[in-house]
Amino acid sequence: MNKTGLSLTETLIVVIIFAIIASLALPMLIKTIEKARVGEAIGNLDFIRIAEKRYYQTYGTFSSDIDSLDLENPNDPSSGYFDYTIEAADNSDFTARAQRKSDALDLYDTYYYEISKEGIITSNGPLI
Repeated sequence: MNKTGLSLTETLIVVIIFAIIASLALPMLIKTIEKARVGEAIGNLDFIRIAEKRYYQTYGTFSSDIDSLDLENPNDPSSGYFDYTIEAADNSDFTARAQRKSDALDLYDTYYYEISKEGIITSNGPLI
């Protein structure tokens, strides 16, 4: 009689090996996902900066309203992990901010990223 298949012990060893591999890969996956989210936020901030410069050339002032810029609004509820705001201090400067949307399970929800009209990006979190 020729038996084929795996015993319970062999199956458990395979499951344990897969669990170890998954536990090693999960932190790298989370970091990669966060890099993509931050990259999206920085890209959107740069789009806002360019739209602000176009707005300034047209109207002679900076806008503090994203909706007034000729730009797809990054605050669309169906997209993104950040809330975007613009502070136009006077006619010569502005700061656009991407603030993480609050999520009880998100470790990064207090981070924000800002860009000035010169394109300088600052953050209270990691610039990944």
